[in-house]
Amino acid sequence: MNKRSYLKTITLSACLLATSLQGQVYDLKEQSFDNPEFRARFAKSYIAESSTNPNITAEEKGLFDEIVPLIGSDPKAAITRLSSSLGPDSSAAFDYILGNLYYQEGQGELAIDSYEQAVKKFPNYSQAYYNMGRAYVAEADYASALKSLQKSLSIETGDGTIYGLIGYCYLNMDKPSTALDAYKVAIMLAPDSKDWKLGQLQCLIALERSQEAIGVLYEFIKDDPSKADWWKLQANQFLVVDERAKAAANLTVVKDLGKADGPTLALLGDLLVNEGLVEPAVESYIDAMAKGGARPGRIIEVVNSLIYMDQIGSAKTLLSNLESSMSSDLDEKQQLSVLNVKARLAMQEDDTDGAAGFLADMVKKDPLNGGALLSLSELEKKRGDLAKAEYYAENATKIDGYAHQAFITLAQLNVGKRDYEAAAKYLREAQQIDPKDYVADYLLRIEQAALRM
Repeated sequence: MNKRSYLKTITLSACLLATSLQGQVYDLKEQSFDNPEFRARFAKSYIAESSTNPNITAEEKGLFDEIVPLIGSDPKAAITRLSSSLGPDSSAAFDYILGNLYYQEGQGELAIDSYEQAVKKFPNYSQAYYNMGRAYVAEADYASALKSLQKSLSIETGDGTIYGLIGYCYLNMDKPSTALDAYKVAIMLAPDSKDWKLGQLQCLIALERSQEAIGVLYEFIKDDPSKADWWKLQANQFLVVDERAKAAANLTVVKDLGKADGPTLALLGDLLVNEGLVEPAVESYIDAMAKGGARPGRIIEVVNSLIYMDQIGSAKTLLSNLESSMSSDLDEKQQLSVLNVKARLAMQEDDTDGAAGFLADMVKKDPLNGGALLSLSELEKKRGDLAKAEYYAENATKIDGYAHQAFITLAQLNVGKRDYEAAAKYLREAQQIDPKDYVADYLLRIEQAALRM
């Protein structure tokens, strides 16, 4: 495996980025009294007149004329006046108006009760069912909202909003396929609504129809290229379909917009390093560390990968930044990993003294670190100190998982001293732990050499 293909096998450390549409259904922005257009549309519902809305008597006209000015100027006074005047024989229109007043004042349960009274008096009251559905949505009772909205549709043809709310209910009820059908109708009837396009997008993501979601996000990005969430969401979908280069390009835009947080920068680093773009990847990781979005363990993995790629300068830069910015975040295991990385870097630069020092520090911190003991044994052998090499290998024989290799190392050290009997003894120990054909062949040759002595 060459270094390029090895790098491609690195698993991305970061999960899909958290955005406003990840993990939960988005909040409705257009269907809120904070939206002036919604307030204007809702105000019109007070005076709707059709065959599906009740009339008021001539006697009730006085109350109606008194209430209408209060709706905009003093809704609390209108509620007080209406609630004291309604009875079983009063027009359903007043129960409906009272429901609207409660709804716009944020009193959802009282609004629903009033709408219920309205439809009991006038069962064909489409607008009352419609607004009751809205109130149930505000109360997060999506099953009841769906029934009310569907009842309204059975009485009277609906607009884009009612289909959008139906889609929203199905989406919150974890039925994204059905929700998507409703959103398609909503968008056809209200093509400028961002709420329903967001709903469509979330359905596509939930249904794992990533290519379609990517297409919708192109439209969002075109309409608002400065909104980082659209670029990040599209990057998520590119990752789902394994188009990592495109995901990296999107996250680079987020970074250039100055809106990349730590996790975004860390993921961008992963993507860039997988594409072999080492310098920008290191820059991204450093920025991620500065913003607290990088995991120390992942940075150590990347440094090891860079060493394998012979990118020693970049590895040292990244390691230096890890130690300067995140040293207090390193747990004991990660501290040992940093020492191991330093030893690897020293060995890459033929600094055996430095490497031995780092490995010795590892053994001091973790006397049962078999890998460090065996590496120390090999380094001391290179430095010509066979006594130390044997000492470290002997210590490694006491550690599960390393004893087999430690006995072979001891055998090789004794072959170097032409002590074939000792070498054969160590090979037999290795065979008792984990019999290997190649060790058996080696043992046979050593035994033959011992006989010739």
